[in-house]
Amino acid sequence: MNSQSRDIRKQRLVDCAKDTFANKGYHETSISEIVRQAGIARSTFYQYFDSKLHLFESILETLLQDLNDAIKPISLAPGSLTPLVQLQGNLTRVLDLVVKERNLSRILMHQTGALDRTMVGQLDGFYSQVAGMIQRSLDLGVAMNLVRACDTRVTSFSIIGAVKEVVFQLTSTQESWPSTDKIGTQLLEFAMGGILIHPQNSFMKTTR
Repeated sequence: MNSQSRDIRKQRLVDCAKDTFANKGYHETSISEIVRQAGIARSTFYQYFDSKLHLFESILETLLQDLNDAIKPISLAPGSLTPLVQLQGNLTRVLDLVVKERNLSRILMHQTGALDRTMVGQLDGFYSQVAGMIQRSLDLGVAMNLVRACDTRVTSFSIIGAVKEVVFQLTSTQESWPSTDKIGTQLLEFAMGGILIHPQNSFMKTTR
């Protein structure tokens, strides 16, 4: 069997697992159900994954890597957008990925109890990385007189908390939501409204 056929079978397993984990939960999902939906022999499953947990964590590791790739370093190069607008772009890309991978994101938000310590550590590390990126953006904003002096670390985790709750709601309901660009702007308008030097102005107008 050529590598392309193997890749197709593995992707079919992953896709079926995403749907099943998201709809039934980790503990209620069985390997038998995954392979049945994928139309693949159980023995084939073990060519790719050692166990259900291995498959589950492999799926989440891929999402975390994609989320990491969506976050771009803040640039101060000539002609660059302000740090806060770049931060808004990062949030929008993350939300785009969440919407694109709604089932996978639901797993990440709702089923962390199934993770082992290593995976929990990776997830915590991701949140810390994002908080650090936000904190650096805020520090630059303070230096540029866009943001008043504040505890940027506390503020960065406040923004993370707001983003996590919005993502939780996005993955919990089927109701209509604004575009990801508007959601990202609203999150920062909400988070930054109390710390901007000129809070009466729109966040986007102030920072562009």
